[in-house]
Amino acid sequence: MNRPGSGHHLTHRSLEKTIVMRTSSASRPYAFSRHALLATILAATCLAQARASELSALWGAYRGYHNTTLAYQTDPFWVHDFAHSKLDLSLEGSVGQVTGPSGSDHQSLWHVGLTPMARWWLTPQSGIELGIGANVFSGTHLGDKRISTAYQFGDSIGVFHRFASTPWSLGLRLTHYSNADIKRPNPGQDYLQLRVAYNFD
Repeated sequence: MNRPGSGHHLTHRSLEKTIVMRTSSASRPYAFSRHALLATILAATCLAQARASELSALWGAYRGYHNTTLAYQTDPFWVHDFAHSKLDLSLEGSVGQVTGPSGSDHQSLWHVGLTPMARWWLTPQSGIELGIGANVFSGTHLGDKRISTAYQFGDSIGVFHRFASTPWSLGLRLTHYSNADIKRPNPGQDYLQLRVAYNFD
């Protein structure tokens, strides 16, 4: 037999649980925004210590998803000369927006990142680049994808060419974001991006 008032206590507890769950869910976007802000401040602090070498704009798409990014690259902090080529390392800070397919419920997310970039200059103007870095997204749903964590690793590989006697460079870059299966599902994101850069050298 139920004790007097037990139904009232059960209902009260259920109501408290519902309120807590809804409050927690509602606060998540603000938590992601705080994380993105902190990551931006950290990246800006690191990049402020080095002179800018390059400012670039990237745009790419893959299977209905799009990525628009503005990136800032420092002067190389390490350089090694080979007989007929050169390898250098620099830092790249980025901020951008990814968008899902048109008509999807979760249309877009912002992201900030900090990536060490290696460039192998095969000629004085052309070469290949590779980077592995850390990124923070403003949420965990994009289009029909649930990426599970706001923190995502970013892997990039590309080719570039700096036009002689001009400050401009043109390149093509493939970028992949994922959380390395820290939490599932982990569908990943892939973007083939056109890259236009202005060099301050």
